[in-house]
Amino acid sequence: MKRSSRYGSIILLLIVWYVIAIQLNNEFRLPNPADVGMRMMQQLTSPEFFNAVSITLIRSLVGLAVAFVLAMLLALLSSYHPLAREMLSPIILVTKSIPNISYIILVLIWFGREISAIIITFLILFPAFYSAFLEGLLSMDDKLKRVMRLYKEKTLREIRMVRLPMLRPFIRGSLLSGIGLAFKVGVMAEILGQVSYGIGRELQYCRTDLDMVGIFAWTGWIIFILIILDWVIGKFFDATEV
Repeated sequence: MKRSSRYGSIILLLIVWYVIAIQLNNEFRLPNPADVGMRMMQQLTSPEFFNAVSITLIRSLVGLAVAFVLAMLLALLSSYHPLAREMLSPIILVTKSIPNISYIILVLIWFGREISAIIITFLILFPAFYSAFLEGLLSMDDKLKRVMRLYKEKTLREIRMVRLPMLRPFIRGSLLSGIGLAFKVGVMAEILGQVSYGIGRELQYCRTDLDMVGIFAWTGWIIFILIILDWVIGKFFDATEV
């Protein structure tokens, strides 16, 4: 039922888009969805398409992975040591408060174009991941805490057997929201940084050429890729659920 409703809303959206595009009859203002679909099919035959998608994906996933691992390690450290939590608290607050566009401009100036997307993705995702993981670790049930104090385990075993399983819903939620943000921020950084390769570069070309069909086509691929990534993450957690 949910799936049919989802497909129905997509079809309705495409119909509304088609009707408005026909009424406007102006490709520059709103291209026809059929033309956008044709362009997307044409892009599949181009090696440059797969090159751009793979490079943007790698940049986004590397930034996400580094943010995830570092946030997890520091959240675990903070859960064991209140002093570490107090020291990290103002840093996390500051990094959360800085606007994304400020990160992008500063990183582009300091580090150059090609690596900027990775660094920006890391800076934006890290505080969100850290806060989510720490919240999960600190929300441990009091009864479980008493049991852990009675039956002492080695720290690594305790992390593997107790703390990481407890963090599972927080990890899933963070990854589902983080992957979309990482990809969108990465593309934005590529556009502003005018990188040599990537989806952002292709969108920049379309903007320069006033190619609205191309802009909509690349936007369609971004949405499609994010849907696939969201589905893969959801399936992975469903398959590994105990």
